[in-house]
Amino acid sequence: MRIIDAHVHVIDNYPSMTPFEGLGRYDRLLALMDKNEVEKAVMVPVVAPVTPRNNEECANLARSYSDRLSTLTDVPLDQTDAADRIAQARQEYEAVGVSWYGDIANIVEPVWEALAVHDLTCNLHVGPPRFGLLLDLARAHPETKFIINHLGLPGGLDLADGSYGGLNAAGSLDNVFVKVSGFYGVIGWDISDPLAQDLLASLLAGLGPEKLLWGSDWPPVAFRQTYQQSLEIVRTMADLTEPQRELILGGTAASVYGI
Repeated sequence: MRIIDAHVHVIDNYPSMTPFEGLGRYDRLLALMDKNEVEKAVMVPVVAPVTPRNNEECANLARSYSDRLSTLTDVPLDQTDAADRIAQARQEYEAVGVSWYGDIANIVEPVWEALAVHDLTCNLHVGPPRFGLLLDLARAHPETKFIINHLGLPGGLDLADGSYGGLNAAGSLDNVFVKVSGFYGVIGWDISDPLAQDLLASLLAGLGPEKLLWGSDWPPVAFRQTYQQSLEIVRTMADLTEPQRELILGGTAASVYGI
């Protein structure tokens, strides 16, 4: 079974992890992947004043370790030059997609044509208040694959209605996917917390395993869980059939990103 980690950050000096700034080093990530039988990881660059060259750093690592690492490119999709940066993501950085943590209501229109032309996925940070808009965008741009980070940021979500805040309507769309990552953000350190499996089960019922991708969110997860624990939430603790497990742990990511 292929295991692909769909969400990691690789930064030699990651200030947000102080006093463990070095946890995001690529060699430490590869060692953890080896130990846990993870074949490949998709890097999500963080371009900020303290990490201004992370797009380039991740692209270089993806070239050097092409059998183990692939990369997205951090692109501010609300900027007038976003289409040019998307072209750069494909042509210069050889990325498999673009990533943005901003408000999707502010995405500029040229983005959609650029993503289609360069055949790149669109990874977004979207919570329940924007699920409706996300679905509208997915319907308007069926040629683009939309991947949502960290369970759709479900803090405070009422699972009783069965719709996952409306996100499960994406089950009828071929181009919306959700990373089952960042469990630590809602359950903390206790990976036996039933909420983890409730969230996964709701998404599984609404979207199916072919729409779900496991990710660790290393190294931020390390403040509450180990790398292995972030994997075992799905690999050994979830009530999944073997085909479902194979898709969520690697098959979906392989298909979505073409890796």
